[in-house]
Amino acid sequence: MDKVDKFLTLFSEFDLIITENKKTTKKAEFRVTASQAGQSKADLEKALKRLTQEYKRAQRSFKHNKISRQELFDFEWRIFELKEEIRRIEEEDAGK
Repeated sequence: MDKVDKFLTLFSEFDLIITENKKTTKKAEFRVTASQAGQSKADLEKALKRLTQEYKRAQRSFKHNKISRQELFDFEWRIFELKEEIRRIEEEDAGK
């Protein structure tokens, strides 16, 4: 007896009714003001500057075999992510 038959035998007294949910969900849109975008960009640029300094220290540590290549790559990846976020904000500002 396979699992489905076993399940149906155990729960034969239950009725399972499946109905389609006809509600549609709308995607939420967020409007960002120019001042909010400017503040976000400034915060991201500060974080990028701080992370760049940490990355330089991490490079020196890597040269002295104090951190692994993966840890150094994590710094590089985070720098890339911050640059992408700044680029997106700039593109949105240019599109308005």
